[in-house]
Amino acid sequence: MKRTPVEAFSEWHHIAEMLKDAFENLTAAITTINTPMPDSIDEGTLLACLKGEISERKWRVYVQALFDEVDVSVIHNLVVDHIVTFDELLKAIDAWQVTESENERWVREMASFEVGRSPAEGADRTR
Repeated sequence: MKRTPVEAFSEWHHIAEMLKDAFENLTAAITTINTPMPDSIDEGTLLACLKGEISERKWRVYVQALFDEVDVSVIHNLVVDHIVTFDELLKAIDAWQVTESENERWVREMASFEVGRSPAEGADRTR
């Protein structure tokens, strides 16, 4: 079935809205992290730190702040929005030596659930 340009655009618009919401959530995390800091981290740098693409020690305090200062719902939305995975967050926690944080413990717990899911159970499949 061939779709009209209007139908295709409406789907694209829905995706654009989801991406906008995801970016706004990421920006909220950045705002919280940067508030008490003398310098700032941007969204791209934070994501690169979380994904293991950057390891400069100067960013450690910012990554730590993500797990210490940002509300767990914001971190959860980063995963739900497919910005990062629980596995990437877990690796970042270990790489950046994040300890003694409620959010750090929560990510470890959530990552264990994600790892424990059988291949037949996709992320979209209900249990």
